[in-house]
Amino acid sequence: MSMKSLTKISALALIAGLTVGCASTSDLQKVQNDANEAKSMARNAMDTANEAKSMASEAKSISMATEEKINRMFKKSMYK
Repeated sequence: MSMKSLTKISALALIAGLTVGCASTSDLQKVQNDANEAKSMARNAMDTANEAKSMASEAKSISMATEEKINRMFKKSMYK
């Protein structure tokens, strides 16, 4: 390889390195902030889902109790 080719390749490598670059501290901080926000949103979603699950369980219990009451009323009416 000639010195001219080596210089061209080195220049291209340097330009590519500068173009791609490394992540700066501010870029990393932005990513960390985004990750923290995503975690917070996920926690809120999980809390909401748990609340909905609890409400559904309560509604199921009430529904089952009502069904049992209706069945008893039906049986009483059949005996009359």
